[in-house]
Amino acid sequence: MENKWKKYDITQCAFYKCNSPKNLKRILQIKDEEYNDIFSIVKYHGFSIDKKDGIEKRNITAPDKRIKAIQGRILRLFQKVERPEWLISGEKGKCYIDNGKQHVFSNYFLTIDIKKFYDNCKREYVFRFFKDRMLMTGDLAGLCTDIVTYEGGIPTGCPTSQLIAYYAYENMFKEIYEVATEYSCIFTVYVDDMTFSSEKAFDVNKMVNKVDCTLRKYGHKPKYKKVKYYSQGQYVPITGTIVTGKHEIKVPNQLQKKVYDEFQEIKTLNTENLTDKEQKKINSLKGRIQASRNIEDGKFPEIRRLVNKIG
Repeated sequence: MENKWKKYDITQCAFYKCNSPKNLKRILQIKDEEYNDIFSIVKYHGFSIDKKDGIEKRNITAPDKRIKAIQGRILRLFQKVERPEWLISGEKGKCYIDNGKQHVFSNYFLTIDIKKFYDNCKREYVFRFFKDRMLMTGDLAGLCTDIVTYEGGIPTGCPTSQLIAYYAYENMFKEIYEVATEYSCIFTVYVDDMTFSSEKAFDVNKMVNKVDCTLRKYGHKPKYKKVKYYSQGQYVPITGTIVTGKHEIKVPNQLQKKVYDEFQEIKTLNTENLTDKEQKKINSLKGRIQASRNIEDGKFPEIRRLVNKIG
């Protein structure tokens, strides 16, 4: 998906050199009492969702309504800032499918996940971003940090989390990009998933070692069991897509199986008397079908027709 939104340099961002409490309150659209006691509105709730494997659970820490609204304001302002083309997550107009598309014409691939990335994104790095990169005074930088962090880190469920995590560790990602360039590789980042690829073979062991050293320099490390190398002709999973040896983007087998299995569950339902639970299953299946069609245009035409007929 082409990014059609006009962007500007970070020095043109509303937060850049914002050293007046009055200006910050205007930018964040917060009241005097909220500014004076920001922690009175910094409230969160937790829940769990299934991970991609369908076995493990991912714990989500999500903001309550008011702090989420302020975070949304911060997100909208930072979304207008120019960032490197290799950053996919958090970018308006981009999605996980764009991550796979960046690598579709490559033959050799390396994928590296950062272990517990959000858990290890420290408040100090977020504060440094606002203070040293945005050149805000310490008190205002601290207040912005308090808005987008929780219990010393970056919460998983905030609208700002993806971009703030990138900015907090921007130097780390740029150094990793330089490693990729050294080995003539295409590089992309989707939250904590890093993908490197090239038309020609590269020294994967040396690259992994350099990336590992860079991550550790900033308090992170790879999830070693998910450091994967793929040679020419293999099917390569990249953030919810498959890049084939024929340079095509395909729907992963796991998603296809879920579509088939869920269709078997709902195809005999009584369409005139659907329960809320049954309708929820139908809506979930519709979402999976649409996700598949976003990757492969026209995927599951007959199942889609029948599901729409059911509900």
